[in-house]
This record gives sequence, C-alpha cells and structure tokens, in this order.
Amino acid sequence: MNKRDKLEPLADGWVAFHTESGDRWKHKDVTENGAAGTTVHYRSFVSDKGEQKRYNFAPKDARDSTVWDLREQLRRSEPVTAGAGAR
Repeated sequence: MNKRDKLEPLADGWVAFHTESGDRWKHKDVTENGAAGTTVHYRSFVSDKGEQKRYNFAPKDARDSTVWDLREQLRRSEPVTAGAGAR
C-alpha cells in the first residue's frame, strides 16, 4: 500500500489523508443541531493550504472514512464560506 493511501490520525482529533494528486487534507466529522430541532451531520475538510470544504451527509449516508471514501466526499464537498470556518 502506498504511503498516500493511508489515514494519519492527528493529536488534535483530526485525521489526515492525501488526494490522488498528493495534496494533504485533514477531516473531522461534526454534528450540529439544525433548524426545527433537526440534527445535521457533516464532514469538515481542511487542506494544508488552508482551504476549507464541507460534505453534508444525507440522512441515510454511511459515515465510512476509508481514504477512497474521503477522496470521493472531498470531490463532492462544497467550499466553506467566510465566517463559517472549520472547527
């Protein structure tokens, strides 16, 4: 297995991984209370370059986090707007 195909647990609770192109990102799962008492689950991504993205889980989405799952979720994630930074 290539070094880039492994997850790297970090001391701050995040888990780092590399994209196919070699960029290093870290991710953390977040749960928040949404409007009208709903619960929102998402995965926060932050690159080593400071870029932030967010992948919102659908109600029945699996929370898998293999390096291949993370790469696909990162591709489908949305940029985080200013003021809504990663936690």
